[in-house]
Amino acid sequence: MRLSIKILSILFVLLGFSGTSAAQKFFEVEDIKDAQARFFLVDAAQDADLYFCIIYDEKEITQPGILMEVETPKEAQITLIFVDDVKDANIKVWMVDTPAEVKWIDESKRKILAVGGLK
Repeated sequence: MRLSIKILSILFVLLGFSGTSAAQKFFEVEDIKDAQARFFLVDAAQDADLYFCIIYDEKEITQPGILMEVETPKEAQITLIFVDDVKDANIKVWMVDTPAEVKWIDESKRKILAVGGLK
């Protein structure tokens, strides 16, 4: 199993099931060429372009960076991959615990996740 999939699985377990009200649906692809967004998990918050979180209960889609994984690409608003090398990334991310903490540090990267009317 790839390192990024292991990390994401661990993060899902650590976050538990959240009852938040906003999400952006994503599907994690296996191949970088199939990804609209390429996330690199940074080691320190100050290195991130975006603080993002993952939730499990979708009620209303309002803000990029609040993510919910779906089972198929057809359900997704965006496809993404977690890359192991920062050079392959188009967004450096820091994972936060709640949607209230989600924010853009580098506003120029916002367009990468501006899908489905979300900006």
